[in-house]
Amino acid sequence: MTCEFLVLGSTGMLGQALLKEIKQRNNTVVGVARKKADICMDITNDKQLLEVIEEINPKIIINTVAIVDLSYCEENPSQCYLCNSRVSLILSKYCALNKKKYVYISTDHYFTGDQDRKHSEAHPVNLCNEYAMTKYIGERLSLVNDNALVVRTNIVGFRHDEKSLSFLEWAIKALENKEHMNLFDDFYTSSIDVRSFSKALCDLIDKDVNGIINLASSEVSNKKTFIETLAKQLGLSLANTNGCPMSQNTGIVKRNESLGLDVLKAEEILGYSLPTLLEVVNNLVREYRNGE
Repeated sequence: MTCEFLVLGSTGMLGQALLKEIKQRNNTVVGVARKKADICMDITNDKQLLEVIEEINPKIIINTVAIVDLSYCEENPSQCYLCNSRVSLILSKYCALNKKKYVYISTDHYFTGDQDRKHSEAHPVNLCNEYAMTKYIGERLSLVNDNALVVRTNIVGFRHDEKSLSFLEWAIKALENKEHMNLFDDFYTSSIDVRSFSKALCDLIDKDVNGIINLASSEVSNKKTFIETLAKQLGLSLANTNGCPMSQNTGIVKRNESLGLDVLKAEEILGYSLPTLLEVVNNLVREYRNGE
């Protein structure tokens, strides 16, 4: 068997969107996940992982797999390291030796203390927790391969799993049910809808980009503004919401809160602008209303 793309974590929010985008471009793709995928396996099993890659013989491997639960990462640092970091060394070395492209989907959980600042790819990182640390190690291990692409981002979208709602799905459900919501006004991101991200990522892969690149919304906003914009575009009430600092939410792991990304480098390579906050929200609302 030979295919062009292998997507690890194909049943996740990003994995689902990538499969769709890749297929729409008439490229062959195989998805890997723990269950309900083309191939079901635990990617931290080195032997099985390499056997699968050898059998499929993809040109490009995209690794979207990560343990993202901050509390779980703090309580299980070894497992977090195996998934978020070590797998990338195995994959990156393999791709270097076999002249394949490796793409590592990273995070934006690296910055703190400067609110809505846009951080470039070269900005110094501040690692506040095990999640951030293991993702950063994953970046460094990916880059042992000069042709690897490391993508920093913050994606929002639909997971389509009632047992595990995404942030967006939780927000829409809470707004529709008029549940009380605390909206963090001191937690900043450059969130991009997962479909726009997938399109831009495939365009970057087509251009054979390597190194670290930010791929996100062109605007930085706090969570309060994001949900307010979402509610307005959906025509839903904010009557049962209130703004508050994230620091008032006790019992959570220490986390980076100034996650804005500067996407000028990506826009220059792509030749087009990445979406604004309003464009991101409108894309999500359109998807929601179309039942996609």
